[in-house]
Amino acid sequence: MVGYDVVIEKIRGTGQAATRVADALRGAKCSAAVPSGDAGMPGARCVGKLGAVKQALRDREQAYERRLDAHAANMAKAVDLYSGREDAATAELTVPVQATGGRKPV
Repeated sequence: MVGYDVVIEKIRGTGQAATRVADALRGAKCSAAVPSGDAGMPGARCVGKLGAVKQALRDREQAYERRLDAHAANMAKAVDLYSGREDAATAELTVPVQATGGRKPV
């Protein structure tokens, strides 16, 4: 079908972009920028809070990664579904229709 391939490729591109973003996020490890332990300030009140901030960042990173991975998987599934239906529609449109009655050619 004309024009249908373009949409499929855009869906595929969206899934691939989501995978690249998730991989980049995994590589960035933003939570690693928050110091561990006492951060050179033993006994300071902020020491306990640093651990909580680090864990919150780690949890958010992992949640974003999971959502992006799920989006990429859904886009790949959509491409497979649409591609399969396109093949069926093309085959259906190209099959010659058999006459079932009516006037015959002379």
